[in-house]
Amino acid sequence: MAMLDTKQKVISRIEQLSSLATVLSKAPAAQVLQLRDVLLALPDDRQWDPSGRSGLNADGSPLQYCISTAQKGWAGRFISDPACIIGHPGQRYRFSYQALQQLYLQSQSQAIQHICEEMLRFHLPQEQEELEDYPDGVLWLGASPDGPGMAVYMDGRRGGHEVSWKRFQQWLHHLMPHNTEVDSFITSLSPLANIMSIGLEGSSMDNLRAKLYFRLGQATGLKALGVELLQNEAFTFFLNDVIGTREIRLSGLVFSIGFHIASGKLFDTKMDVCGCNACAGMEPAAWMDVLQRTTSRHQLRPFPIEQEVLEHQCAVSYYGIGMDRRGEIRMNLYLKNKIL
Repeated sequence: MAMLDTKQKVISRIEQLSSLATVLSKAPAAQVLQLRDVLLALPDDRQWDPSGRSGLNADGSPLQYCISTAQKGWAGRFISDPACIIGHPGQRYRFSYQALQQLYLQSQSQAIQHICEEMLRFHLPQEQEELEDYPDGVLWLGASPDGPGMAVYMDGRRGGHEVSWKRFQQWLHHLMPHNTEVDSFITSLSPLANIMSIGLEGSSMDNLRAKLYFRLGQATGLKALGVELLQNEAFTFFLNDVIGTREIRLSGLVFSIGFHIASGKLFDTKMDVCGCNACAGMEPAAWMDVLQRTTSRHQLRPFPIEQEVLEHQCAVSYYGIGMDRRGEIRMNLYLKNKIL
């Protein structure tokens, strides 16, 4: 794949995905694309090292449009790898951080700014000049053109397995000093899983969630992870629907757990399956069958896309299931630009 070393090259590689987002969004097209550009944070000049790469999608493209559907309806949002074309970690972080500052205002999420900034201070090294532990960048950002709220995710792997788990544990205790689930949750999960990233999602202190994303370090059953919500049979049904009898590598599954900070409670969990050809890759018709089967199983609103979208515009980067502590289920379809 040619290196995406200029702003114009990146934009040309996400045109179909951008077009879909403008069609599905309730916001004016110009507003959708303006948010996209804020999230991508692509520099215009060339006063930077142009050897950057993105790890957001398997093909190196730096943008996703995630459609989440539940019984009450569906919603869409962008997820981006900002300033992906900059190779120098320190330069890349500075551009990403500037985009984050814009996002607080644009997504009407100023109320959570202090918590997000505190997360960065807590997890980044004190000396931020080089940031060599982040060759693929520090931050991913997310927001919807259709309403308030944002997401900021950061690479959580720095220091290795034990150090990253300890730092995450300390952060949760700092955010939720009265939470009684954190230590037992980490004790059961950390020997089996590797932290990939951490994050915050929300628009206010009332709805803000702290997020953990992890992959399994070894093959194990969902019950062994010690997360009660993951033991629901809906997750097993989902894997059967998407994977069937095929094998999938451990890196093809990404799990997430969210804590509702205001209540100090574990609020939701989700599991995403990689859609690349080495994992759950399927032809568009097969994907449409899977989307129909998994949504109808739980009486969810159908995804607002036709097979033509998967044939000509977009490809599945990840497909996942989520459940909150109220038992409400959602399906998450992460689309990337289709490279024809």
